[in-house]
Amino acid sequence: MSALAVASTLAAVSSFLVVCPRAEAAPIQANAAAIAAAGKPDRARDEATAKARKAALEQAISSVEIPTDPAAVAQVLARAEAWTAAYRVLEVTTGADHVEVSVEVEIDLPRLRKRIAVVAASQRPSGFRFGKLQVSGCTGIDEAALTGPLRAYGIVADGGDATLSLTIACKDRGAVANTHVRAAAVEITAKTTGAVELELGFTGRGFAEDIEVATGIALDRAVGELADELAVVARGELELRVEQPWPAARVASLERSLREAVIGVDAVELAGISADGTAILRVGGRIDAKQLGRALQDLSFPGFALVGLRVDGAHALRVRMQ
Repeated sequence: MSALAVASTLAAVSSFLVVCPRAEAAPIQANAAAIAAAGKPDRARDEATAKARKAALEQAISSVEIPTDPAAVAQVLARAEAWTAAYRVLEVTTGADHVEVSVEVEIDLPRLRKRIAVVAASQRPSGFRFGKLQVSGCTGIDEAALTGPLRAYGIVADGGDATLSLTIACKDRGAVANTHVRAAAVEITAKTTGAVELELGFTGRGFAEDIEVATGIALDRAVGELADELAVVARGELELRVEQPWPAARVASLERSLREAVIGVDAVELAGISADGTAILRVGGRIDAKQLGRALQDLSFPGFALVGLRVDGAHALRVRMQ
């Protein structure tokens, strides 16, 4: 029977990863015996096999070197057959009144670790509290004009555990040669303090016959870029950007492995495809970029590998399939 576990393929080297296989599903051997009733050796063999499979699962659980949830462990042991479906019988010994069976079991260790791990009580960030707003060279821009869209994007929230402050500068770039329009530029600098600390800058450009309209267009574009960058942080999510994501089955395999095997990952969804063909996976849960990067070192996939892991934004990682 085929093994269910995933093995590591990536090892970090400076800013990129190279393939480095490491067994994550070493076969576990166990044996058990059952009393053989008169004329029913097959039933005794099945009972001994089930006991041996459960014993192998207990060995795997005891090898997990993280705090475990007793209730989760009990639930796993109650469904031992599901966790030990990949096994083979090594030896059957029949005695006068008993049958002893030795088995070798492949257990999905990363998935098992995630299933029985103690779940942290902390919650994901729910957005940023809005702090100060500083505006220069702009007319008609106030806090309400900004917080409305940012609340809609999920960036600003009353219960956030970090504070977002914005500095906005508007500039009239003058008339565009050989046209009837004027150009405007809006520079936004965002700074967060508290549980999340970072500083980002974006520039939006707008063109219209009226300078105020052009400024409004530029502001909308700058706010949109800011929201795209901060949304992942505000929702407590990460983005995994996957280059060369084909065939599509590979992306589905990556999504499934992240959900099933990585502790702290609650959800993974395909958020979209960028203009250059990169697939964007949105990863939700109690996990940060460093933890996700380390987890990617412990995963491997049938028929492909992940290489070139690197930071690609405040809360985003990028890899390439090959």
